[in-house]
Amino acid sequence: MFRAGMNGFILSIVFLLLQLHESFSMSGYTILSDKVVYSRWRSVISRVVRMPNGKEVDYDIVDQRGVGASIVFAWDSKTKTATIVREYMPGSDKILYGLAAGIVEEEKHGACFDLAARQELEEECHLSGGEWYRLLDDDSSIAMDKYVVTEIVPFLVVDPEHVENPRPLDDEEEIEIVKGVTVEEIMEMIRKGEMNCIGAFASLLAIEKLRTLGEID
Repeated sequence: MFRAGMNGFILSIVFLLLQLHESFSMSGYTILSDKVVYSRWRSVISRVVRMPNGKEVDYDIVDQRGVGASIVFAWDSKTKTATIVREYMPGSDKILYGLAAGIVEEEKHGACFDLAARQELEEECHLSGGEWYRLLDDDSSIAMDKYVVTEIVPFLVVDPEHVENPRPLDDEEEIEIVKGVTVEEIMEMIRKGEMNCIGAFASLLAIEKLRTLGEID
């Protein structure tokens, strides 16, 4: 009986290993090397990948460091409006609307996207507390871009309260807090290209969640 039990256990392990091998080989993409070619607040990585057809491709990959990033849509259930931000975007050389957002830094937040989101909301919107909703499935995050390492988690917070002495902004940040923004105004910003892509993405998920909560029609 012991031998039969062991044989069954071994067969189970072999089957599991075969499943794992299949899942790894299904994509057919293998990272052969990563080399940092530039590093400051962001890094550029030369990543060599073997494609399914055997071809080797050298990609330029951007790494923003940290564990990932969080972004927050803040909603006031009494006024049925959002608090968003407006700031200079050096990449596009434009002043655009967006949401409170930031990197999940291991030394400050561990690997906690929720903690990072709460701190960014306080720093950038001077808000804290409220009822929080993660807008992706548990343990899920979404790739920020095709050539970016960072993955992001969006949140909705309902009825956060004003903070009198908020955490300070980062040195390179100069942010305008925009209160009392309606859903219709946010949709117009998105359609006109006046909001950055990540902010628009998180806003649309938040608006969908607000509908399921009965906050808006």
